[in-house]
Amino acid sequence: MTRAVLFDFDMTLIDSSHGVTFCLNRVADLFGLPPVEREGVLKTIGYPMEEAMEMLWGFFDPPWIEHYRQNLVPLEHERLIPLPGVVKTLRKLQEKGIAMAVVSNRRRLLPAVSSAGLEGFFSYLVGMEDVDMPKPHPEPIHLALKMLGEAPERAVFVGDSEVDARAAKNAGVRFIGLTTGGRSPSDLFSEGAHAVVDDLSDILPLILTESHKDAPSADNGVL
Repeated sequence: MTRAVLFDFDMTLIDSSHGVTFCLNRVADLFGLPPVEREGVLKTIGYPMEEAMEMLWGFFDPPWIEHYRQNLVPLEHERLIPLPGVVKTLRKLQEKGIAMAVVSNRRRLLPAVSSAGLEGFFSYLVGMEDVDMPKPHPEPIHLALKMLGEAPERAVFVGDSEVDARAAKNAGVRFIGLTTGGRSPSDLFSEGAHAVVDDLSDILPLILTESHKDAPSADNGVL
């Protein structure tokens, strides 16, 4: 029986892609870097920001992240938008007594969760500063489960990227993938997802009825 659901944050609960793209282009303007497009930024969301910057620009310079954190984070937070179905889904899980936590590769996760109006749903938030090793290392998920007092076999991790899928696999937790981060169903199934859905509300029958099924082949699309 599922007793706990852990969620990634960016592109799983909220659409941060527009805000992150806006702020990264402010960094690009200041430091003379090429501008970035949302489609490219989407592929980096889920990785620590230092890695995302290196993926986008081919190398990383510490002043970029310092400027981002000191000056641009409030502008990003203003542009965080809960994805469709998120509030309804979290409220339903809360009503059913399911323990919930957020496990993210963000730093200072609480202000972002609060800015999105979601802080009341979660017992714990695990961000980059809480662990030695970020996802896909299992440490963040194991820490969240320890805080919740639940075993891996009684938990599900919900996320949108290969980073999330690998973290769940490494932690011994079932993974439900979301296509909201731009990854295809076949991408997520190939990383070990037990199910893939397009809308967060579609996880409710999978969790509340315990009707998990074996993942279909990649050609079969969304479960």
